[in-house]
Amino acid sequence: MVSTRPGEFGAFATLLLPLLGLLGCSSEAEPGAPSGNDALCQALLPTCRDDQKACVVGSDGPRCEPCPTGQYANDAGHCTAIPGVLHEHEFPPFTSGPGQEILDVCRSWTVGNEQELWVNAVELLQDEASHHSNWTFVPETEFPGPDGLWDCDERGYSQLQAAVTGGVLYAQSTQAKKEVQKFPDGVVVRIPPHSKIISAAHVLNTTTAPVTGHITLRFYAIPPEAVTVKLAPFHLSYDGLDMPPRSHTRFSGECELDSQYQAAAGTPLGLTVYFILPHTHALGTRFFTEIAGGPNDGQTLIDMRGFNGEARGQRYTPPIDVTGATGLRFGCEFENPRDERVVWGFGNQEMCECLGFADSRLAFESRIDEAVPDGSDGDVLKFTGACNTIAFDWTGKQGD
Repeated sequence: MVSTRPGEFGAFATLLLPLLGLLGCSSEAEPGAPSGNDALCQALLPTCRDDQKACVVGSDGPRCEPCPTGQYANDAGHCTAIPGVLHEHEFPPFTSGPGQEILDVCRSWTVGNEQELWVNAVELLQDEASHHSNWTFVPETEFPGPDGLWDCDERGYSQLQAAVTGGVLYAQSTQAKKEVQKFPDGVVVRIPPHSKIISAAHVLNTTTAPVTGHITLRFYAIPPEAVTVKLAPFHLSYDGLDMPPRSHTRFSGECELDSQYQAAAGTPLGLTVYFILPHTHALGTRFFTEIAGGPNDGQTLIDMRGFNGEARGQRYTPPIDVTGATGLRFGCEFENPRDERVVWGFGNQEMCECLGFADSRLAFESRIDEAVPDGSDGDVLKFTGACNTIAFDWTGKQGD
């Protein structure tokens, strides 16, 4: 669950216009029988869902469009208001130079909450060239100092310490400018009283001019009587990436989890998945996760194709019950057009990982640190490796 090395999601063992008259915005919560514009959108709807967009029908036919601030695309492909009480914070402006990558600046927001908050959705808006951001919460006395932007090293900030001391709130899709992490109604992450929200910035300015912008973080809390499920985070990461020059590769592995549950919780694997956010960089052509072992061996949890800089987090309604399995398989495919090898890393290197949220007694992190040749599938070179998992009892952090 926690990493001793930095990573995009290494916080564990380390959020337009109204579409008036169109399909895109609606107060409906879930789909009914297709009719009218709904029927025209049926073929395009899966593509829109992948990018957290609504399906809108105009004079040129159906198209995918982002929802306005404060709304999300529901399962019917309609924009609908995000429920709950809004808590919002705009962070100070941030400037990066042409081609600059910044990894050592932190941002914080002392929420000032006297009571625990039950967060059903998080919305991010950014125009600061944020490549990715991990958002944790800690007691407001941790990493003391003024809120805003500050040097991570000066306060000894560690995503590992933040996640273990507090918890994990949200992670941004690669380069996404607007994103909503919306769980099904009643499903929440718990923020304890007197909390501070922290994120380490990862800004990547790919332009030839300076970029100045800022991030606004918005989260939506529901009343405790509306809570039905309290979530725990999990993280899968293939750290052993090593792509030969000019190659099409697939890196995958199987992570056994049942023994971790037996040792830490005294029960067989019990996991119901509600949300998964995949993460690669520009060379990624596929991210996939599936159930390993048990009666549903091979069932797909997510199979995301391509990279487009859009919001790619996926919620599951209904959630996917992994109980009875032995673990999870996951991996990525890449196209490397370069004349040099590409490995795990920042900048123009690659990553293959996901942040997930599940109904689970344990939070866990599973990592694969090697790339063992495993034959080929046509022109795809396959690699695998042993998976190592660290798990933690999360029931205390859920308020149980």
